Amino acid sequence: MRPGRHFCPVLSQPSSEFKMAKVAVIIPNYNHARYLPQRIESVLNQTYGDFNLLILDDKSPDHSREIIDGYRSNPLVQVHYNDVNSGSTYRQWTKAIALTSSEYIWFAESDDYADPTLLSRLVETLDANPKVGMAICESIIVDENNQHIGVYSELFKSNGDLGGVTLPPTDHDFIEDGREYCRRYMVPWNTIPNASAVLFRRSAFEAIGGPVTDLRICGDWLTYCKLLMRYDISRIAAPLNYFRKHGNNVRTRTKMDTYMTEQRQVRAYVGSQLKSREPFRHRTAMLLFESQLIMADERRPPNGKVPVSRLLPTLSIAAKYGPGLFASTLGVLAKEQTAGVLQRLGVMRAKQ
Repeated sequence: MRPGRHFCPVLSQPSSEFKMAKVAVIIPNYNHARYLPQRIESVLNQTYGDFNLLILDDKSPDHSREIIDGYRSNPLVQVHYNDVNSGSTYRQWTKAIALTSSEYIWFAESDDYADPTLLSRLVETLDANPKVGMAICESIIVDENNQHIGVYSELFKSNGDLGGVTLPPTDHDFIEDGREYCRRYMVPWNTIPNASAVLFRRSAFEAIGGPVTDLRICGDWLTYCKLLMRYDISRIAAPLNYFRKHGNNVRTRTKMDTYMTEQRQVRAYVGSQLKSREPFRHRTAMLLFESQLIMADERRPPNGKVPVSRLLPTLSIAAKYGPGLFASTLGVLAKEQTAGVLQRLGVMRAKQ
């Protein structure tokens, strides 16, 4: 079914029949009219059929609601519109949980899309493993035009020196104790690309008091870690989620300072729960990661390097977060500048 152009002013509310499906699929939308048809169709075309779809719109200024209204006639679909923008995807998560009562929950982000078998694969592993609180699959990164950028884990590994940190296995399916997974793979960075790749057990959310809503960017990361402190995790190696990168992503819209502050909060939480300094064992990797965050906004084409004119401002930003990050950033910049000089002198061949 393709969205029509009719408009219905009456807001739909979830019915008792709507709440009976095994999976509640939630699409929390804000200003993603361009991607909504593909997102909604990828949900409705799932091979697993025991689900209902709740679409929440957070008072989008674009024509999202016109598109959403075109799906009201589908018996699987219910709609909820906010009169006032909540300002937070994670508040929308909390609202969606309250509006549904299904055993499993999938937050299908409005700008992503999915392979038709995503739900069937993730439901299967949750059904078979009651101690698992969240099941995740691999993701393929795509751009605004659905062009594949690469598989998430492979791109992550190609970003450079990981400082000795081990990433989750990607060549086979596995189930792991949640606390151990959190210790090994969820610090110093989040290795779950986005919620669209995750199927949650509702009782797991209830056990932690619901999603984290007081963080602007890292609320998903902290929510994952809280779940992992109580439940196991199942990871599917197949790339069944398509994670879109574009200029309207929350992370690309939000200031780096906020992300720097919040990601340190997540690591502090994990450290307090594990009652050790274990989450900080890879301090070099953590500092390299933060250095790359700082440098990302300063890189310029054609070679993606920080220009000489921006070296001092970049170091000044790093110094705000302490001597360790300043030294790490200085080291990365010095290495890049030295390589650039050697390339210009013909000593090193530029990377193709």
